[in-house]
Amino acid sequence: MKLSQIIKIALFALIAVVITYTYLSSNSNLDQGKYLEKVNIERAEKNEEFKDEKTSPLKKEEIKTFNSLNYFTPDKQYIVNAKLEWADKPESIKIASTNGDPRTYKKVAWASFKIDNQEQKLVLLQNALPNPLTKGLTMVLFRDQTSGNTTYGAGRYIELRGLKKGAMQTVIDFNKAYNPYCAYNDNYDCPLPPLENQMSVEINAGEKKYHL
Repeated sequence: MKLSQIIKIALFALIAVVITYTYLSSNSNLDQGKYLEKVNIERAEKNEEFKDEKTSPLKKEEIKTFNSLNYFTPDKQYIVNAKLEWADKPESIKIASTNGDPRTYKKVAWASFKIDNQEQKLVLLQNALPNPLTKGLTMVLFRDQTSGNTTYGAGRYIELRGLKKGAMQTVIDFNKAYNPYCAYNDNYDCPLPPLENQMSVEINAGEKKYHL
């Protein structure tokens, strides 16, 4: 094979690599853009709920001056693919609450993943007495190294909907971590994260403290 032919083949290969990289990069940026747009829309909708006396957990005097909840900028490093370990027979446990009224939940599974190169393991909970609002809902109640500093001290929640028993993994998006209603109004009673859901890393994602 002539040198000129070898050079042509090498150039074609290089062009193909560049085109493929550009395509994948543009698709990645597009996905990132769609994701940010979705998160921002969800946050804007929640702000509107908090401004409405019919749906807001805020005290009446605070609704009048409410503008927006406080959030970290969405960051995809806080979206993790967690490995699941399911309980053969879910154990019922009492979860303490902010006002001292224990709630009964079932430990249905454990989710294992890495953040900042540190292994984390969280227990997943389901309401022991499900109702239409909690049917098919699995909860992640957690505290992390930002709790009490930039985020609500009693912990935050993430909802996992439609999680099927036996699934080997699930996505946990900490950008969707939110405060329980008791973070805004002490008239609410909210379950507290179990001790085993104290994370060893900072989760700089999701909702921040209401009163910074």
